Amino acid sequence: MPKDARSCCGDLDLSDAGRDVRLDGWVDALRDHGEVLFIHLRDRTGVVQVVFSPELTPSGVCRLAGSLRNEYCVRVEGRVQKRAQGTENPHIETGGIEVMAQDLRIYSPSAALPFPISEKAMLAEGASRRSESVAEDLRLQYRYLDLRRPTMQENLVKRYRIIKCVRDCLDERGFMEVETPMLTRSTPEGARDYLVPSRLHPAQFYALPQSPQLFKQLLMVAGFERYFQIVRCFRDEDLRPNRQPEFTQLDFEASFIDEEFIYELTEELVVRMFRTGGIELVRPFPRMTWHDAMDGYGTDRPDLRFGLRFVEATDIFEHTRYGIFRQILQRGGCIKGINVRGQSEKLSKNVLQNEYAKEIVPSFGARGMTWMRVTGGDLDSNIVQFFSEEEKRSVLKRFDAGDGDVILMIADASYDVVVSALGLLRLHLAQRLTWFLREPSLPSG
Repeated sequence: MPKDARSCCGDLDLSDAGRDVRLDGWVDALRDHGEVLFIHLRDRTGVVQVVFSPELTPSGVCRLAGSLRNEYCVRVEGRVQKRAQGTENPHIETGGIEVMAQDLRIYSPSAALPFPISEKAMLAEGASRRSESVAEDLRLQYRYLDLRRPTMQENLVKRYRIIKCVRDCLDERGFMEVETPMLTRSTPEGARDYLVPSRLHPAQFYALPQSPQLFKQLLMVAGFERYFQIVRCFRDEDLRPNRQPEFTQLDFEASFIDEEFIYELTEELVVRMFRTGGIELVRPFPRMTWHDAMDGYGTDRPDLRFGLRFVEATDIFEHTRYGIFRQILQRGGCIKGINVRGQSEKLSKNVLQNEYAKEIVPSFGARGMTWMRVTGGDLDSNIVQFFSEEEKRSVLKRFDAGDGDVILMIADASYDVVVSALGLLRLHLAQRLTWFLREPSLPSG
């Protein structure tokens, strides 16, 4: 066998039966049956079972194999064979074959492990993947071991494939990848810069880029027309759920285009990226204007995984006797609300009046909140006595409300206050009732 004729563990299959192979990798798991030793050998492509048997393996190799432990780095030479019927392991990709060892070389032994690395079950009846919680500081201390775990390697492989997909897609559309400088002058951005002192210019500093904004615009003016970059960016700011001090972003710029070009290109990119990650998205993507987003959800980035779209109620109360609404409308204000379907039992009068109306909604910037529950086809609240029969019928119809529903309304002289507070209230309810609001069967209204 040529010295470089290495085979990869995860690439072997039934077509390799009868072939002599050389494998290099790590001992993922062991099972000792006395005279016969089974190991899972792992490399970056997967795992395969190796068998050390006195009948087919030289005695010296068997003795050496007896010293193996988890994460020993080894070379194995042997012959691939089909597993006996009933001994297959459906939980690994190579579960229909095994390698009968004929030679073994230990490249490097391993000390006792600080946490388990193997995620594959050796037995056919075992779980396909083990998941054990390990403290993050311990994982970071032994990062080289943490990165051996298949889950971690799969994450990096998937990231590579997604980035390759981006490059292929943009290359097909005439974009050129250009690297922009990392050390540059500080520019007005949305956060603080990371500064790097200059050795040649005392008391002066370079700034790490928050984005390649100016450079890509220079490229457009210079006539490159279509540019992209998978770029590292730096922002000296506090951690947020969607932001780290350093992060990678896809940055692209194009000339002589319209907004439809950006819509279509972005949709194509996102679809192909998710497909690379194993998720098929439905096209075309729904579109929403900024005004519709603000008017219906109170934010320009609405979470559409649940309903609770705002319902306009201003016109219903144009001639109301209810003093608070009348004063607000006389000042040019507006009234909007949401219908929380079927949650009357979960949102008690005490919760609505004392938590939401007096504490939660005022913390969102509104002065208060009006609430009504639907019982027996009618509105139930301490303020509905001030509503006319026509107003109550209009509320029920406009909000498409039925028994068990809870209607929450916010009124204010400022439109911005209404949509902002109602948007935050919508998200608060989604967190509180997430098990219900995220149900696919929930009406989207």
